[in-house]
Amino acid sequence: MKKSALSLLTLAFSVLMLQNVNAQDAKSQLELTRSALQTMKQDVVSQVMGLTDDQSTKFWPLYKEYQVAKAGLNDKSIKLIEDYAKVYESITDDQAKTMLQEYQAIQKQQLSLENKYIKKFEKELPGKLVAKYFQTKHKLDAIMRYDLAGSLPLVK
Repeated sequence: MKKSALSLLTLAFSVLMLQNVNAQDAKSQLELTRSALQTMKQDVVSQVMGLTDDQSTKFWPLYKEYQVAKAGLNDKSIKLIEDYAKVYESITDDQAKTMLQEYQAIQKQQLSLENKYIKKFEKELPGKLVAKYFQTKHKLDAIMRYDLAGSLPLVK
């Protein structure tokens, strides 16, 4: 149930990015979608982790801090998708090359941020719980990437 609801929200987000809607409506829809996705992800993480009260006290503040830190990178990814959606039918070689470089830069920044937070989580929680959280995060990310990939057209 969670996977299908998350998939539907991700698909709604990606369709929104490819539609021609005015900027204010798109921004409002994006914020609603983002909020719903975050709530669903947090619910899934909560169910999967099975934290004790002591572990929860340490985990959730770090989780929220990590989400805030990721927000800027998520915004960069969204902007890149929006830019691509505007030009994909007539994209030039130079635009494609630049967008690919931007995508790779964002991926590197995301990995660097993840490594930073793995260390922070490891200072507070047992290694198995840290691994479990990042496994869960990666699975949720994979679902969203899969849905997004299915809705973004290939370069022509």
